Amino acid sequence: MWNIAGSGIAGSYLYGRMRREGYEVRIFDPKVKDFYIPCGFATNKNLLRPYLNNLNIEMDQVLEVENVNVEVAGNNFNPIQAENVGLCTINKMKMEQLMCGGEVLQSACPSNPDQPIIDATGISRFYLPASRNDKKMFAIEKVSGKSEYKGFYFYFFPEGRGYFWSFPLRDRYHIGAGGIDLDEVKSHIERYEAIRTVSRRIRMRPINENITSGNVLGVGESIGYISPLLGEGIIPALESAEALFQSIKKSDDIKEISIIYRDRISKRMKEFEKIANLVENVQSGKIITPSNIFSLKLALNEVKKFGFSLSLRKILAHFL
Repeated sequence: MWNIAGSGIAGSYLYGRMRREGYEVRIFDPKVKDFYIPCGFATNKNLLRPYLNNLNIEMDQVLEVENVNVEVAGNNFNPIQAENVGLCTINKMKMEQLMCGGEVLQSACPSNPDQPIIDATGISRFYLPASRNDKKMFAIEKVSGKSEYKGFYFYFFPEGRGYFWSFPLRDRYHIGAGGIDLDEVKSHIERYEAIRTVSRRIRMRPINENITSGNVLGVGESIGYISPLLGEGIIPALESAEALFQSIKKSDDIKEISIIYRDRISKRMKEFEKIANLVENVQSGKIITPSNIFSLKLALNEVKKFGFSLSLRKILAHFL
């Protein structure tokens, strides 16, 4: 029997995949029904679609807004129009319910040494050991009925300290800010009226030393499998969940599964590590280094994976 702790995107997707393949699997989450989980609801529809197809979910079932303008502003450059290459907003809660079929057990996941646990608990990584290298940022988010930005809007803070966003939902807007300075984060969103306001921490660095521990295997944000540049976790959560699913199909032995899984996600984790180092270097004023120049290309690719495209010149103008 497999036990999945956490019914966010990673846990729900993995449950859906395993259940369809005939595995004995349960999914647990102590949160009350319809509990609101903070999320920007933005992702790349072109990368999302294959994962939905795996569970026979149609894009139209979860899509909120697509094909609208993307405006980017920041330190040292005025607002520019970026190319939208798939950026959209989705109904995340509905997508999770469709993925797991609403079969979440509303309780904490039992700890049984004879049964493997998949830690999909996100920022808490409740079943995995603490990490000395864990890095988190502040985020405050609002669902609002109004925004002066009708499409997607990003404003990047100076020195890589974070960013403000406004994303269109079907009849509302998701407005938020994330960064290393809580006062700076608050200052960017305090003027917006809110239907709902939530705050959270976002993991901004991969946790390589404790991806697995004994009979526990981590997935998604619980292991820092999240974009260190943008804090985007939807596609990374699905990537890591699919990697773990494919690893489980290869073996019945938890130790062997752990080895296969680590190998499958190692390349992407190294990319996240390099981007995290780039962000931290910029924050500390170490901008022009050989490793940073290489990592800038990874950063641009990360932006494109999120769903919009920017030129290297504009990125350099922001950081220099």
